Amino acid sequence: MLTTEHDRTRESPPRRRGIEASPSLALRACMGRVGERPRPGTRGLRWALAAAAALAGAAWLGAQPRPLGPAEGTALEGQDHVASAHAFQQKQDRASGPQRKTLRVGTFNIHGCRGADGRRDLDRVARCLADLDFAALNEVHGPHPWQQLDQAAELAARLDMAWLFAPNTRTWCCLESGNGLLSAWPASFWRRIPLAHRRERGYRNAVLVGLEHGARTVSLLLTHITRSDDASRAEQLRAVAEMYLALAEPAVLLGDLNTPADDPEMRRLLAAPGVRDPLGEKLGAAAPPRIDWILARGMRPVDAGLREQGASDHPLVWAELE
Repeated sequence: MLTTEHDRTRESPPRRRGIEASPSLALRACMGRVGERPRPGTRGLRWALAAAAALAGAAWLGAQPRPLGPAEGTALEGQDHVASAHAFQQKQDRASGPQRKTLRVGTFNIHGCRGADGRRDLDRVARCLADLDFAALNEVHGPHPWQQLDQAAELAARLDMAWLFAPNTRTWCCLESGNGLLSAWPASFWRRIPLAHRRERGYRNAVLVGLEHGARTVSLLLTHITRSDDASRAEQLRAVAEMYLALAEPAVLLGDLNTPADDPEMRRLLAAPGVRDPLGEKLGAAAPPRIDWILARGMRPVDAGLREQGASDHPLVWAELE
């Protein structure tokens, strides 16, 4: 039987040009040149590269700091033990003589407990803080997956004090860093207050604590101002200054303000009614340039000083207030 040209057309449609002729050709075109078999191991290598790229992207996203919001509480960690110890000590003091009425405070950017020599040494940091009633801490690191305690808790255990860790950022869903405090006196409340920022990595907070010192409640505001850009720094400093000046006396501001004395915002704060600079009053013209500050309202400076013992890249600033 003769086959016509029309019949041949119906039996076998003409091939199309390119990869549209067959789905298998399209798939092979995605993996390599059409008509070429993938070399052994090539497909596995491509999957490995894709997986590595995905992991690298996830690692980059996880490493970006994310800000933490506000928080508050009615007691510090370990406060019950501290309160019991103070009740016993006050009983002993009454039996032996007049009780000390001053409050020794300090502010210390501990740089993750890494000293000027590059060594991380919590014992060295603890020795700097040993004679304080209250310590405001900056650049405090949170616990790692292989450890349970943040650095504030570790220092508190060495010094037998109450503590609070107040992180401002979190990375990798668990690694945190920020501010902290140690206290030899109980607190009636604490609040973590996020500060505004304009750039990434400029996340900061302020921590307000009501410290029960004897028969008085002393308001302590601690913070670490950003230095990522001047606009954010000035905005955060203004917000902290407004918070501080609105507190009922007695009140103390402590922290790494990343601002020298000749800055316009700092000059306004220092000139506010009732604000006293214990270290400046003690050292006068001999006071070194500084960005770590203690300011007091409603309290009389008795003594003040600096400690530079190589435990951090910052000095410890301390003051005794009455």
